[in-house]
Amino acid sequence: MTEAAAILRAQWAQSAARLERRCEGLTDDEFCWQPAPSSWTVKPDPDAPSGWTYDYEWPAPTPAPVTTIGWRLVHIAADNWIYWEHAFGPGQRNFPDLAVPSTAASAMQNWRDSRRAITDWLDAASGQDLAEMRPSHLGSPKSAATVLMILIDEQTHHGAEIALLRDLYLRRTSATMSR
Repeated sequence: MTEAAAILRAQWAQSAARLERRCEGLTDDEFCWQPAPSSWTVKPDPDAPSGWTYDYEWPAPTPAPVTTIGWRLVHIAADNWIYWEHAFGPGQRNFPDLAVPSTAASAMQNWRDSRRAITDWLDAASGQDLAEMRPSHLGSPKSAATVLMILIDEQTHHGAEIALLRDLYLRRTSATMSR
């Protein structure tokens, strides 16, 4: 493994371990808790593959809505699945094709599963592998390193936001106890 690959692997593993720790004991109430009115969240949708969907618009409205822990956890996993699907896989599925978990436990498992192929690839990656241009669901090809940096950034910043939302949930008052 090259130095660059080792750095990316360490960042990937560290941000995942931090998120795993911060999600220990995550309940379904926390998963769905709406910290502000009209928060983006996961919700039932009989037309979706799993019977559930999550709010999303592209481009995002201004200001961007506040999101639930569930939304962020599902979003991290969805990015892992779709970026990987298009950069290293058959490139056939898109976000609406993914099953959206409806519970904290199933979302955590989905996130862990979404990381597996990425982790395995990083474990064996060389500098040449990182430089290779890969297809993208966003249009123009991106280097494998760029794809991985995007996924690390998503996992890091959404993971930090999940940690903050858990802290806020634990300290909420009756005025903020909406679900």
